[in-house]
Amino acid sequence: MTEVSRIVRLACAATAIALATAVPASAGHDVVRDDPAIVAERLHHMGFVEWRKLRWDHGYWKVDDARRTNGHVYDLMIEAGSFDLVRLKRERG
Repeated sequence: MTEVSRIVRLACAATAIALATAVPASAGHDVVRDDPAIVAERLHHMGFVEWRKLRWDHGYWKVDDARRTNGHVYDLMIEAGSFDLVRLKRERG
């Protein structure tokens, strides 16, 4: 009887360790949020034809030097998940 409970305790400990190492690896990973192709599609939908830099920063996508067909250049901030435009700042030039 003592031998069975020791095996059960070891199995439970191994399961707990496996879960503890697997959960943080997947926590916070959102395929949609992490996919720059979806952000690029949204930028095209908003009328932008090219941009210099696209980067993830604390819950937002930041886009540098996004150019529209009329030649105007902007810096943008897009909210992750909803992909709503949070900031639009026109560059001089």
